[in-house]
Amino acid sequence: MSQPEAPPRRSAVAIAMIVIGLMILIPSGLCTSVFAGGAFMSLFTESGGAQDFFMVVTEALFIGAPFIAIGTLLLVMGLRRPRVR
Repeated sequence: MSQPEAPPRRSAVAIAMIVIGLMILIPSGLCTSVFAGGAFMSLFTESGGAQDFFMVVTEALFIGAPFIAIGTLLLVMGLRRPRVR
């Protein structure tokens, strides 16, 4: 009897890219969403109004978006790398 072929596996580079991408993406996404959520809550609780809300959300996205983009890029590149046998 012949042995069934093993399914293709991810290479070490692909696994490293996925892990590093997740390590960047998850904390930066959570941090950015906490800042945006805090700004959204202060929109209803404080007298600053919409101007403060948009200022804080813009600042959170300006600081967090590059790290979210880098983490997402590494994750997608790691998932799209061809599998090896």
